[in-house]
Amino acid sequence: MPLRQRSLLSLLALPAEPLLRAAKVEDPPGFLRGLRMPALTDSVPTAICRHDRCYPLALRQLPSSPAVLYATCAPERLRELFSSPANPKVGIVGSKGLTPYAKQITLALARDLARAGVTVVAGVNEGPEGIAHQGALDGGGATIAVMACSPDLSHLTWQDDLQRQIRAQGAAISEFPPGFFQPQRWSFNASQRIIAALVDILVVVEAGGFTCASFTTKIATELGRDIAVVPGRVTDPGGHRILWLLRDGAHPVASAEDILAVLNGAGARGPALREVAA
Repeated sequence: MPLRQRSLLSLLALPAEPLLRAAKVEDPPGFLRGLRMPALTDSVPTAICRHDRCYPLALRQLPSSPAVLYATCAPERLRELFSSPANPKVGIVGSKGLTPYAKQITLALARDLARAGVTVVAGVNEGPEGIAHQGALDGGGATIAVMACSPDLSHLTWQDDLQRQIRAQGAAISEFPPGFFQPQRWSFNASQRIIAALVDILVVVEAGGFTCASFTTKIATELGRDIAVVPGRVTDPGGHRILWLLRDGAHPVASAEDILAVLNGAGARGPALREVAA
């Protein structure tokens, strides 16, 4: 993991005053005293701190867990999405510029997982995330969008209708309060660590270059989450990275049934941790 991304996680794990000092804010105590809770809106009705009983338990495993989580649904719905043992969560990540094959498999995986009662978790960026959400919605299931800005906003106008559907059937969540916009480069990485923590298994479709998918995979493995990959040609974008993950023990999957087998403990391979594989 690049040093700047590792440094970001270290910064996000700091208490409020040391974090403000690291950000070169003058008089951190005075700054904190002057803070006001952002006004919640009809589109963002929920704000829960990490000590609230509705706060997802999985997020507390993160050393840099968000102090506050904002959501586009009521607290009761948030608890239902995150706490039900019969409602496993699968994250789907990949690179921008998906191949037609990757688009097809992402849509099918998300749709069939949703039909099986699995909640799909993803960001809302260019790449497989929007396709994963659409597949889950087509399957009649719930989907959770982890935003790099306020949960009720989108930095891509073509996704406005998709986000309305996500909020209707699931939720959009974020550590960023109402009105936080435009997303910054660091805020995308920050949102990816939330995805890694929330899911039971992370599925990597394509991972060309050092993308958010690679970052999310690294955090997920550190948290002990299962990693699955969709095999492809080594000449495809990120084909060599997929091969590396398979060698490290990631689960090869080609269908929702393969992912369900891993969730049920029937997968043949262990988590993608080189230390464990050794």
